[in-house]
Amino acid sequence: LASRATPMSVAADTSASPLTAECALAKSAKGAACVQLVGQVLDNPSLYVFGELLDMPNVQALADGPPAHAAAYELLKIFAYGTWKDYTARAAQLGQLSAAQATKLKKLSVVSLAAASKSLPYDTLLSELEIGSVRELENLLIECVYGELLSGKLDQQARVFEVHHSLGRDLHPSEVAQMGELLSRWHSGALDALGSIRSKLETYKARCEAASATAAELNSSVENVRANLRAQDDSEPGGGGGGGGGGG
Repeated sequence: LASRATPMSVAADTSASPLTAECALAKSAKGAACVQLVGQVLDNPSLYVFGELLDMPNVQALADGPPAHAAAYELLKIFAYGTWKDYTARAAQLGQLSAAQATKLKKLSVVSLAAASKSLPYDTLLSELEIGSVRELENLLIECVYGELLSGKLDQQARVFEVHHSLGRDLHPSEVAQMGELLSRWHSGALDALGSIRSKLETYKARCEAASATAAELNSSVENVRANLRAQDDSEPGGGGGGGGGGG
């Protein structure tokens, strides 16, 4: 690990593993089999997005099933767009997580915190993740970096993780409208920028054409002056030997 003077910087390619195989299994898995599939997905250390699975009819049907089935569905939603604190607030209802699931949810919680702030103090992380030691926290952050969930600088002296980039998590349904509004504003801004660029290009083109016309006019004037000078030289008496002196 690096000190503040030489912080650890690791770039991450934040691509997530696809859920193609799991979604294919969810088409036929129902009831207890679907609950088991959800558990396997939550245990899988390479899966960090769950929106496609949440949209599968058999998975959504768990919400209306027995308590254990509904709990599996609610837990999947927390892994999709919730945090460790969201889980602990409902742990009695949702059941105990496996060690792998607990670690995974804490990593996802770090990703959510990283999306909200580019500077994550250790004290905040220790509290939000309910981790008992700095060593354990730093190990978790290193796993997040090497697992390509985020990239940044781990500054032990300042006790802060400086975020450069983080994985995009699934959108909560309540955030879809807001995201649509943001995209609409981005689209409007992009159109304005494009219009401005086009205007500047037209202005530049007009100036280039004007400069070209001016240069052509100047060249024409120069050629006219040269032609006049040549004409004047041709009209003057020949410059040949001057008159001879008279004899005596």
